[in-house]
Amino acid sequence: MPIVAGALLLIVAEFVTVREVVVVTVVPPGASDSGGSLHLYALGVLGLAMLPMAFGAVVRRARPAAIALVVLALVAGAIVLFVDRPGLDDAGIYARTYDEAQAQPAVGFYLESLGAALALVGGVAALLLTPSPERRVTPRARSRTT
Repeated sequence: MPIVAGALLLIVAEFVTVREVVVVTVVPPGASDSGGSLHLYALGVLGLAMLPMAFGAVVRRARPAAIALVVLALVAGAIVLFVDRPGLDDAGIYARTYDEAQAQPAVGFYLESLGAALALVGGVAALLLTPSPERRVTPRARSRTT
């Protein structure tokens, strides 16, 4: 189930290093950022919100839950692309202090990117596989048509 896997990856990525500054072969103290410090644990909250929505969309086949999953996954993708991605190559103060300082993405960036992609694919699949709401015909309306 890609939705649950994506949600769990988003949660785990909050506690793993997303960006680190390497000077020659060493990461100086304080030169790495976790996902939580970059976007204030927003992906973890989104991942937690995806779990009950996944249950509603997959098990109960609820169309609103599937729509919510797609929206949550799009928001997670936007955070990865527009909040975390631009700062991946910024060495900051370390570039002024050390000539050889280079910022690079770490494991957490790949985890959160994969998590957002899996959640989006799973949400779209759940949306496409849930039946569209049928119009209920009341007995009164049925008697008018006959």
